[in-house]
Amino acid sequence: MKSLPEVTSVSTESYETALKKFAELLGGSHALKRDYPGYAYDGLPEQYKAPVLHALQEWVDFFSMHTMPNSISDKQLLWRFLGAFRLKPDGDFFSKIDDETCLEVVNRAGLQTFRSLSFMSVCSYTLDEVISVPWPNLYRRDEDITNSYINLQSTITDGTLTHRDLPGLIRVHEVVEISGFDKLATTIKPMYLSPVYDGTGAVVGGIHAFKILKCESLSPAQG
Repeated sequence: MKSLPEVTSVSTESYETALKKFAELLGGSHALKRDYPGYAYDGLPEQYKAPVLHALQEWVDFFSMHTMPNSISDKQLLWRFLGAFRLKPDGDFFSKIDDETCLEVVNRAGLQTFRSLSFMSVCSYTLDEVISVPWPNLYRRDEDITNSYINLQSTITDGTLTHRDLPGLIRVHEVVEISGFDKLATTIKPMYLSPVYDGTGAVVGGIHAFKILKCESLSPAQG
Protein backbone atom coordinates (compact mmCIF):
# COMPACT_ATOMS: atom_id res chain seq x y z
CA MET A 1 0.00 0.00 0.00
CA LYS A 2 3.05 2.19 0.16
CA SER A 3 5.98 2.47 -2.20
CA LEU A 4 8.45 0.58 -0.03
CA PRO A 5 11.58 -0.78 -1.67
CA GLU A 6 10.52 -3.45 -4.14
CA VAL A 7 10.69 -7.02 -2.88
CA THR A 8 13.63 -8.43 -4.82
CA SER A 9 13.73 -11.86 -3.15
CA VAL A 10 10.80 -14.08 -2.28
CA SER A 11 12.97 -16.79 -0.79
CA THR A 12 12.01 -18.64 2.37
CA GLU A 13 15.06 -17.07 4.02
CA SER A 14 13.75 -13.54 3.36
CA TYR A 15 10.34 -14.48 4.70
CA GLU A 16 11.78 -16.20 7.77
CA THR A 17 13.93 -13.15 8.59
CA ALA A 18 10.93 -10.80 8.34
CA LEU A 19 8.66 -13.17 10.28
CA LYS A 20 11.13 -13.55 13.14
CA LYS A 21 11.59 -9.79 13.29
CA PHE A 22 7.82 -9.29 13.40
CA ALA A 23 7.50 -11.82 16.24
CA GLU A 24 10.27 -10.02 18.12
CA LEU A 25 8.52 -6.65 17.67
CA LEU A 26 5.28 -8.14 19.01
CA GLY A 27 7.14 -9.13 22.14
CA GLY A 28 7.00 -12.87 21.60
CA SER A 29 3.25 -12.94 22.37
CA HIS A 30 2.39 -15.13 19.38
CA ALA A 31 3.82 -18.50 18.33
CA LEU A 32 5.97 -18.26 15.22
CA LYS A 33 4.99 -21.69 13.90
CA ARG A 34 4.16 -25.15 15.14
CA ASP A 35 5.85 -28.43 14.25
CA TYR A 36 4.74 -28.62 10.61
CA PRO A 37 7.67 -28.76 8.17
CA GLY A 38 8.86 -25.52 6.61
CA TYR A 39 6.50 -22.54 6.56
CA ALA A 40 2.97 -22.03 5.28
CA TYR A 41 4.57 -19.40 3.03
CA ASP A 42 6.42 -22.18 1.18
CA GLY A 43 3.10 -23.58 -0.06
CA LEU A 44 1.90 -20.35 -1.66
CA PRO A 45 1.77 -20.12 -5.46
CA GLU A 46 4.80 -18.17 -6.65
CA GLN A 47 2.73 -15.16 -7.79
CA TYR A 48 1.43 -14.64 -4.24
CA LYS A 49 4.74 -14.78 -2.41
CA ALA A 50 5.95 -11.26 -3.28
CA PRO A 51 2.68 -9.53 -2.19
CA VAL A 52 2.56 -11.52 1.06
CA LEU A 53 6.21 -10.78 1.84
CA HIS A 54 5.73 -7.10 0.95
CA ALA A 55 2.75 -6.83 3.35
CA LEU A 56 4.78 -8.50 6.12
CA GLN A 57 7.68 -6.15 5.52
CA GLU A 58 5.31 -3.18 5.79
CA TRP A 59 4.36 -4.41 9.26
CA VAL A 60 8.00 -4.83 10.26
CA ASP A 61 8.83 -1.40 8.85
CA PHE A 62 5.96 0.21 10.74
CA PHE A 63 6.62 -1.45 14.09
CA SER A 64 10.34 -0.78 13.79
CA MET A 65 9.64 2.96 13.46
CA HIS A 66 6.93 3.18 16.11
CA THR A 67 7.38 1.99 19.68
CA MET A 68 3.96 0.88 20.85
CA PRO A 69 2.90 1.16 24.50
CA ASN A 70 0.99 -1.88 25.73
CA SER A 71 -2.10 0.24 26.29
CA ILE A 72 -2.47 1.48 22.70
CA SER A 73 -5.86 0.72 21.18
CA ASP A 74 -6.47 -0.70 17.71
CA LYS A 75 -8.01 2.64 16.76
CA GLN A 76 -4.84 4.52 17.72
CA LEU A 77 -2.68 1.89 16.05
CA LEU A 78 -4.60 2.17 12.76
CA TRP A 79 -4.36 5.98 12.88
CA ARG A 80 -0.58 5.74 13.13
CA PHE A 81 -0.41 3.02 10.48
CA LEU A 82 -2.34 5.04 7.90
CA GLY A 83 -0.30 8.15 8.68
CA ALA A 84 2.99 6.28 8.34
CA PHE A 85 2.07 5.20 4.81
CA ARG A 86 0.43 8.51 3.82
CA LEU A 87 -2.99 6.96 3.56
CA LYS A 88 -6.28 8.37 4.82
CA PRO A 89 -9.68 7.00 5.74
CA ASP A 90 -13.06 8.21 4.57
CA GLY A 91 -14.29 11.49 6.09
CA ASP A 92 -15.20 11.11 9.76
CA PHE A 93 -14.52 7.37 9.94
CA PHE A 94 -12.53 7.62 13.18
CA SER A 95 -15.38 9.43 14.91
CA LYS A 96 -17.64 6.44 14.21
CA ILE A 97 -15.49 3.89 16.04
CA ASP A 98 -14.28 3.50 19.62
CA ASP A 99 -11.28 1.92 21.30
CA GLU A 100 -13.08 -1.45 21.51
CA THR A 101 -13.53 -1.72 17.73
CA CYS A 102 -11.48 -4.34 15.86
CA LEU A 103 -10.06 -3.21 12.54
CA GLU A 104 -8.47 -4.76 9.50
CA VAL A 105 -7.34 -3.22 6.23
CA VAL A 106 -7.56 -5.14 2.96
CA ASN A 107 -5.84 -3.90 -0.19
CA ARG A 108 -7.17 -4.09 -3.74
CA ALA A 109 -5.48 -7.45 -4.23
CA GLY A 110 -7.47 -8.86 -1.30
CA LEU A 111 -4.49 -9.12 1.08
CA GLN A 112 -4.76 -7.98 4.68
CA THR A 113 -2.23 -5.21 5.28
CA PHE A 114 -3.37 -4.30 8.81
CA ARG A 115 -4.71 -6.57 11.52
CA SER A 116 -6.00 -5.61 14.94
CA LEU A 117 -3.72 -6.94 17.62
CA SER A 118 -6.84 -7.52 19.74
CA PHE A 119 -8.20 -9.91 17.11
CA MET A 120 -4.90 -11.73 17.00
CA SER A 121 -5.33 -12.28 20.75
CA VAL A 122 -8.41 -14.42 20.03
CA CYS A 123 -6.63 -16.40 17.33
CA SER A 124 -4.87 -19.71 17.95
CA TYR A 125 -3.06 -19.81 14.62
CA THR A 126 0.66 -19.13 14.41
CA LEU A 127 2.02 -15.90 12.93
CA ASP A 128 3.16 -17.86 9.88
CA GLU A 129 -0.39 -19.13 9.27
CA VAL A 130 -2.08 -15.78 9.89
CA ILE A 131 0.25 -14.02 7.46
CA SER A 132 0.52 -16.63 4.71
CA VAL A 133 -2.66 -18.73 4.64
CA PRO A 134 -5.63 -17.22 2.74
CA TRP A 135 -8.54 -16.29 5.04
CA PRO A 136 -10.98 -18.88 3.53
CA ASN A 137 -8.50 -21.61 4.45
CA LEU A 138 -8.25 -20.39 8.05
CA TYR A 139 -11.88 -19.68 8.96
CA ARG A 140 -15.32 -21.09 8.25
CA ARG A 141 -18.54 -19.10 8.30
CA ASP A 142 -21.99 -19.31 6.72
CA GLU A 143 -21.92 -19.28 2.93
CA ASP A 144 -24.22 -16.27 2.58
CA ILE A 145 -21.92 -14.24 4.84
CA THR A 146 -18.90 -15.27 2.78
CA ASN A 147 -20.67 -14.30 -0.43
CA SER A 148 -21.59 -10.89 0.98
CA TYR A 149 -17.96 -10.20 1.83
CA ILE A 150 -16.85 -11.39 -1.61
CA ASN A 151 -19.25 -8.93 -3.22
CA LEU A 152 -17.95 -6.11 -1.04
CA GLN A 153 -14.33 -7.06 -1.77
CA SER A 154 -15.08 -6.65 -5.46
CA THR A 155 -15.78 -2.94 -4.85
CA ILE A 156 -12.38 -2.62 -3.18
CA THR A 157 -10.72 -4.43 -6.07
CA ASP A 158 -12.24 -2.17 -8.72
CA GLY A 159 -11.73 1.00 -6.64
CA THR A 160 -15.43 1.90 -6.35
CA LEU A 161 -15.93 1.24 -2.63
CA THR A 162 -17.88 3.90 -0.72
CA HIS A 163 -18.49 3.92 3.03
CA ARG A 164 -20.93 1.20 4.06
CA ASP A 165 -22.73 0.69 7.37
CA LEU A 166 -22.72 -3.11 7.64
CA PRO A 167 -25.57 -3.77 10.12
CA GLY A 168 -28.49 -4.69 7.91
CA LEU A 169 -26.12 -5.90 5.18
CA ILE A 170 -24.18 -8.54 7.12
CA ARG A 171 -25.62 -10.04 10.30
CA VAL A 172 -23.84 -10.96 13.53
CA HIS A 173 -22.11 -14.27 12.87
CA GLU A 174 -19.48 -16.77 13.96
CA VAL A 175 -16.08 -17.25 12.38
CA VAL A 176 -14.68 -20.66 13.29
CA GLU A 177 -11.05 -21.70 13.01
CA ILE A 178 -10.69 -24.63 10.64
CA SER A 179 -7.36 -25.89 11.96
CA GLY A 180 -6.29 -23.53 14.75
CA PHE A 181 -4.78 -25.19 17.82
CA ASP A 182 -7.79 -24.28 20.02
CA LYS A 183 -10.46 -24.36 17.26
CA LEU A 184 -11.70 -20.95 18.41
CA ALA A 185 -15.20 -19.81 17.46
CA THR A 186 -15.52 -16.02 17.56
CA THR A 187 -18.82 -14.18 17.28
CA ILE A 188 -18.43 -10.82 15.54
CA LYS A 189 -20.73 -7.92 14.80
CA PRO A 190 -19.82 -6.21 11.49
CA MET A 191 -19.93 -2.42 11.79
CA TYR A 192 -18.44 -0.62 8.77
CA LEU A 193 -16.55 -1.11 5.55
CA SER A 194 -14.88 2.12 4.55
CA PRO A 195 -12.42 3.14 1.81
CA VAL A 196 -8.73 3.85 2.28
CA TYR A 197 -7.35 6.55 -0.03
CA ASP A 198 -3.84 7.34 -1.20
CA GLY A 199 -2.50 10.86 -1.66
CA THR A 200 -4.20 11.22 -5.04
CA GLY A 201 -7.62 10.32 -3.65
CA ALA A 202 -7.70 6.88 -5.29
CA VAL A 203 -9.20 3.95 -3.36
CA VAL A 204 -6.35 1.59 -2.50
CA GLY A 205 -8.07 -0.55 0.12
CA GLY A 206 -10.88 -0.90 2.60
CA ILE A 207 -11.16 -0.82 6.41
CA HIS A 208 -13.39 -3.48 7.95
CA ALA A 209 -14.57 -2.45 11.43
CA PHE A 210 -16.26 -4.98 13.70
CA LYS A 211 -16.88 -5.90 17.33
CA ILE A 212 -15.91 -9.13 19.04
CA LEU A 213 -18.91 -10.31 21.06
CA LYS A 214 -17.75 -13.73 22.22
CA CYS A 215 -14.94 -16.21 21.78
CA GLU A 216 -14.84 -19.85 22.88
CA SER A 217 -12.82 -22.95 22.14
CA LEU A 218 -14.46 -25.88 20.34
CA SER A 219 -11.58 -28.21 21.13
CA PRO A 220 -12.38 -31.07 23.53
CA ALA A 221 -11.31 -30.25 27.06
CA GLN A 222 -7.98 -31.81 27.99
CA GLY A 223 -8.36 -33.98 31.06
